[in-house]
Amino acid sequence: MFWLHGEDLPAGVGNERFCAMHLVYVAFFLAATVWYACRYRKLDAARRKTADRILGSIVLFLGLFEYGVTAIIGRLNIYTLPIHVCSLMFFLVPIHAWLSAARPGSFGAKLHAFLGAVVFHPGFPGAWAALLFPDWLYYPFWNYLSISGFLVHGCISVYGASVIVAGAKAPEPKKLCLRDFGRSMAFLLAGSVFMYFFDKVTGTNYWFMATPGVDSPFTGVYVKGGPASYLLAFLGVAAAVSVLWYGLRYLLLARKERKSPDP
Repeated sequence: MFWLHGEDLPAGVGNERFCAMHLVYVAFFLAATVWYACRYRKLDAARRKTADRILGSIVLFLGLFEYGVTAIIGRLNIYTLPIHVCSLMFFLVPIHAWLSAARPGSFGAKLHAFLGAVVFHPGFPGAWAALLFPDWLYYPFWNYLSISGFLVHGCISVYGASVIVAGAKAPEPKKLCLRDFGRSMAFLLAGSVFMYFFDKVTGTNYWFMATPGVDSPFTGVYVKGGPASYLLAFLGVAAAVSVLWYGLRYLLLARKERKSPDP
């Protein structure tokens, strides 16, 4: 059962959303994210870089393990490529982590800044959307894809906490917030357009551009209104979440700035 994939699973071995074990995973990674953010704030620059690289390497290892096993058992194909948003984080997070020492003004430093925006959004809220509404609950909890799904999204959440803390400590954090919003939206717009046509051509469903994921809250919209209504609602909510996410960050930074004015 541990190594079974997709259609190899017998019927009735999955779990319900918000069952006891699901809630345990959610509570654990919520606590881990808060704890890590508090610890990260106290680290100096050198220790932050080390922590980033360790956690980034863990995310990469989990991603390689998941897709390596999938390839070994013969289930890696056009439908199981690591190009969903969170799957891309398997590679974007470690690249961001290892670019933390890039020379200021260099291409590496600019790429580090861009990837930091992508990890903050859609990486961090995307990880939590996956943790709360996982599309792998039809697997038993002791299956490798279920374990990897929770672990890797939890680690992305924890790593995202370090990006949030680092952004709050950066010079002119409000300006950084606005620049990051532009970077994030550019990534999402370009990725959504590409994935929409990729899904059309290949018959896949990456970034859920074709249909909702398993147990998605958008399933009702798709069933009642069809693909066009679903896509409009899905992208509309995604855009609203982006604005709210960055708007909240900006307001919190502005409030912090008013409480701690420059001397």
